[in-house]
Amino acid sequence: MQFKLPPKVFVERPCNSSVRDAYVDAGAPHHIADFLGRRLDTFIDWQLIVSPKLSAIADPGAIPTMDRAVERIVRAILQHERIALACDHDMDGTASAAVLWSALVDFFGGEPHRITVVTSHRLTEGYGISEPVVSRIESFGATLVISADKGSSDEPRIATLAASGIDVVVTDHHVIPQAGPPQSAYAVVNPSRLDAEYDRHVCGAGVAFLVMAKVRSALLERGAFAQIPPLTSLLDYVAVATIADCVSLSPGASLINRAFIRRGLDQVRSQSRPCWEVFAQEQQGEIDAETIAFRMAPAIAAAGRLDWAESGFRFLISKSETEAALYWSELKRENSERQTIERRLRHEAFPRAAQVTGPAIVLFFEDGHSGVHGITASRVVEAFGKPCAIFAPKGHGARSTASAVVEGLASGSFRSIPTVDVQRALQHVANAHPGLLLSHGGHQAAAGATIQINDLDQFQQAFSEAVAHQTAGAAESKPTIWTDGELDAISHTWDAMQAFDNIGPFGRGFDPPIYSGTFCVDTYHAMTEGQHARLRLRRGDLVISAVWFNIESALDRLPFTGDHLNIAYRLARRSYQGVASLQATIIAGSLQSQ
Repeated sequence: MQFKLPPKVFVERPCNSSVRDAYVDAGAPHHIADFLGRRLDTFIDWQLIVSPKLSAIADPGAIPTMDRAVERIVRAILQHERIALACDHDMDGTASAAVLWSALVDFFGGEPHRITVVTSHRLTEGYGISEPVVSRIESFGATLVISADKGSSDEPRIATLAASGIDVVVTDHHVIPQAGPPQSAYAVVNPSRLDAEYDRHVCGAGVAFLVMAKVRSALLERGAFAQIPPLTSLLDYVAVATIADCVSLSPGASLINRAFIRRGLDQVRSQSRPCWEVFAQEQQGEIDAETIAFRMAPAIAAAGRLDWAESGFRFLISKSETEAALYWSELKRENSERQTIERRLRHEAFPRAAQVTGPAIVLFFEDGHSGVHGITASRVVEAFGKPCAIFAPKGHGARSTASAVVEGLASGSFRSIPTVDVQRALQHVANAHPGLLLSHGGHQAAAGATIQINDLDQFQQAFSEAVAHQTAGAAESKPTIWTDGELDAISHTWDAMQAFDNIGPFGRGFDPPIYSGTFCVDTYHAMTEGQHARLRLRRGDLVISAVWFNIESALDRLPFTGDHLNIAYRLARRSYQGVASLQATIIAGSLQSQ
């Protein structure tokens, strides 16, 4: 099928001049002050940005039912109860499991045989505390369940556990259903509760960490232990999860997340665990948030995308480099397979998405693979600038579970654009069409749902209406690249880019700098049989080296020397054989008529 991707639209971020000037007065370099003026609504103390402190984190005791949760967990520890950790199968859930397990076993003296991690199978059991998860918890003989990164929408299954005499402490960060927190839970520690006055941007592993930190304090206060080391050494897990999950990293939204990442990344870089030693051996240059997001997190999450998530958890808690290397090798194999499946689905999805004229894209693949639908949906959103849902028969693609496909049901993964809250859109569908959604959950940028395959057409229309309801009066959504405008020539330097290290990490809500401008092509060198290219570009006296991946599919024709390109690009520092230089990575661009 012949199709053409819509051209990317470059939009320069508006700059709040008062914020920019305030940072100039505070001593920030001009290009940094301009960057912050384009991302923050109000001035935030410079030191809070460049040096976020753990000591400044608000007391998590402000989260409703925290004290009750801590009391129950402390009792289980002291009475040597059997504890089940019900954790999600993605990176956040896997890191949450590592936080809870390590706190209970390594810090609080829990006996490993009395603690188990129970995850759901993404393809066959879906998200949440599912019925098979309940069965495994009951078989283990647990008297306490601690959920992480899920549980807020699981009242029916939690009620089943409660009826069996099993207490459930929910720790989560996902949106609370309209019906409220699950009433059968012993406690629900979730900063997204309407009655919570706490940072709502903390990820699942972050919430689990805050709960365990309060448990430590309670154990010490009761005199149960003479001493317990601080749990800050677990922040490496929290940092990885925070980077990987769709939570805000804006200083204006969550200083907690930034403090978690700063401390945790230092621990990863210092190779404080065997897993980080193994990972670091394959990296070039310093490990940063981008390294975690694009090299580590996808590999750890890959196991849960294709099969059971246990190998990711085992990698994180490995006690020796040999053990960690074994699990890392397995995770890389899984990730390679995941990439192959994702490429196939993406090649099928793009031509079909190009035919959609409505405000949202909903696709169904009979031969799909729900383990990679979220990644594929993200690529569709980037390419077409519309919220996207990708469905397949529930359980399709599972390898190790007999009769995996659930007849008649389709599971879908959703990804969205900044102006559409996909969780709110799904709730709109649920309210307007009772029974259409069999289950759903998630947050603003990403979600999941299960429906009847026969209801796909009705759902597509209902979801498009829900998206249209949120975007009423707005211009048609197009694939947009927000830029920081044209960077002056004197800021195209190593030192200028190094200054960004002081205000990272970057991510959702605090995007890294992207610049735009029109350049003349000085030289052009094809790579990989023309698929990619290296270029030398000139704008006045400014000359930059650039690389453009997949240039062949981005332009109608390849550029010649002397052509002019309007591009959006990122600048990065490179060091090769002791020679330091800047390189631009071109994100998108077009040939300019002369």
